[in-house]
Amino acid sequence: MRQIVHVDIADFAVAVERVREPRLVGRPVLIAPGTVRSRVLWLSEEARAAGVRRGMPAEAALRICHNAAVLEPDEPLYGHAASGVREVLSRFTPLIEPVGYSRVFLDITGTGRLFGAAVDVAACAQREVRERLRLPASAGVAVNKLVSRIAADESVPAGLLEVRPGGEAPFLAPLPVRRLPGLGPGLCRDLEDLNIRIVRQMAEMPVAHLTLAFGPLGAFLHRWALGIDPTPVRPPEREDVLVEEARLTEDTEETARLGAALRDMVGRGARRLRQREERTGRLEISIRYADDRSASGRRVLREAADTDPTLLREAVALLEKVRRRRVRVRGMTLRFAGLQRRPRQMRLFDEAPLRREEAL
Repeated sequence: MRQIVHVDIADFAVAVERVREPRLVGRPVLIAPGTVRSRVLWLSEEARAAGVRRGMPAEAALRICHNAAVLEPDEPLYGHAASGVREVLSRFTPLIEPVGYSRVFLDITGTGRLFGAAVDVAACAQREVRERLRLPASAGVAVNKLVSRIAADESVPAGLLEVRPGGEAPFLAPLPVRRLPGLGPGLCRDLEDLNIRIVRQMAEMPVAHLTLAFGPLGAFLHRWALGIDPTPVRPPEREDVLVEEARLTEDTEETARLGAALRDMVGRGARRLRQREERTGRLEISIRYADDRSASGRRVLREAADTDPTLLREAVALLEKVRRRRVRVRGMTLRFAGLQRRPRQMRLFDEAPLRREEAL
């Protein structure tokens, strides 16, 4: 039987900013780009209690919560803090799976002789994160990833909840279906149209009815409602990659704005590749829609490249393939993978073009 711990640092960016500036503790905090039409990317519990929501225009948020501190996002700082969290947690097991900045799954199956019971490991992990990084963490313990994640969510901001084996379905039963991760507001509305508002109702619905309404997703939803999730904890790939994030100030479905964001990502990534004297052989794009659904894809280049025109042409083709829904996009990530050292002898032929591109 597996033993999975899920560690979550709620409102991650706000928590990190409060470590840097303790005077922010207790104050409403909004993190948003410094533009007139920007939207709230992160917010504190105090701002949430005042009625602010993630994705809300910053101007509207300030009208609701006029005494909030507004900060520019500091992605390098958040990435550094997330790496620190992963480093602390990796002392308990090599089987860790980060999910974004704030969440980490740990598979501690078979580590009992070293660290004791799973709930003791979770408590120790919380303490280590708090003492070493000064970040508050909640933790959930269960036999699978789904239930451990929801247990951690139920113990925010710094609690610990264990769901014992066999107690998965009773634990989930009274919760609103929106607590199941990844369902999205659209799917939750569809479930409500079927009078399914809590997980128990979904568990009691015949699988055939759910399949008729949602196709293959119906059987998946029924298993989740029963607390069944065989998904393994997958450590991140060791492959060296460069990652660029789109700097979208607000949700958009305008092709021109998405194209401009993609061009900026390609430009920054290509410049980093040339500085490292490397080329990329594969591009990967992930997009997150405004309804919290996501899509991703990859494109293998015919020949490894590090020049803006080539990479932009390939990235545009990949984005057109991945973006199939006419829904506003909230964020994009571009990964440069399959990195290769650039042959030095090629400098004899391409040095001048490279210098022109690096100056752009």
